[in-house]
Amino acid sequence: MQQYLGVALALVALFMGGCGSYRVLSEAKSGGTVALEGAHDGARSKAERYMRAQCPGGFEIVEEGDAIGSDGASREWRISYVCTGASAPRTAIIAL
Repeated sequence: MQQYLGVALALVALFMGGCGSYRVLSEAKSGGTVALEGAHDGARSKAERYMRAQCPGGFEIVEEGDAIGSDGASREWRISYVCTGASAPRTAIIAL
């Protein structure tokens, strides 16, 4: 009986982890911001896959936390990131 309970709990955990998603709030060649929706772990995994696809050279999370939603009443978890590495935009240095 305990064996079946363990399997059932593992399936529930797997299902719950996959329920999250993300919403793109802003995007640019240099980075962007996403909002997590639903189950945090599943949403974060999907958002990280998105950020890796946007920034093949790597990315750095520069801000993360609870924020007021776009409707002005709800709360949401936001992640702001910048692209790093070879895919990051380069800044020209101008000598005067």
